[in-house]
Amino acid sequence: MKKILTFTSFLFNIVFALAQTTNYYAVTKTFNEQGYTYQCDVVKGRGVTLYNKNNKWTYVDQMKKGSNTPFYVTPENFSPLYVNDKSKAYNDSIFKVIVNNAFANYKGKMKGFELIIITCTDSETGRISEVIFDFPNFTPYATVPVSVYREIETKLIGLKYTLTPLAKTLNYVYQWWPIEPK
Repeated sequence: MKKILTFTSFLFNIVFALAQTTNYYAVTKTFNEQGYTYQCDVVKGRGVTLYNKNNKWTYVDQMKKGSNTPFYVTPENFSPLYVNDKSKAYNDSIFKVIVNNAFANYKGKMKGFELIIITCTDSETGRISEVIFDFPNFTPYATVPVSVYREIETKLIGLKYTLTPLAKTLNYVYQWWPIEPK
């Protein structure tokens, strides 16, 4: 009898813990929040692309201005798109601070899971103009409300980079960051 009671209690605790964990991104949907709208696209039932509905580059290939040919940086044609200067060093360090601060309430929960943050930088101004988040919907990132991603977006938008001459020939500059909040 004691074993049955212990087992039942154990199952109850598991069910209770699972019930408290909300997966906000299990299916494709739109989040209409206070003053902003986010889109969650779920691909093949697992991969989440989360972005501001006002984004214009989310599903547009990076390409040379005036062409319809996608431009990809590969090991064979690698040429930096950002100048490695003080603003890049500052932005790279503040980027980590912004993400770590946004996930402060989730410390420990994200260990071992990377979040992919994609930034789209305006090729005229060098400023980040859009932010996109990619993560599997079975990771802890799926339990984080959209307001946390919005907080990251608003702090990253506007960070300025010095662009190389090549970057200025593109419609926008695509960069992705794999990051595990600490």
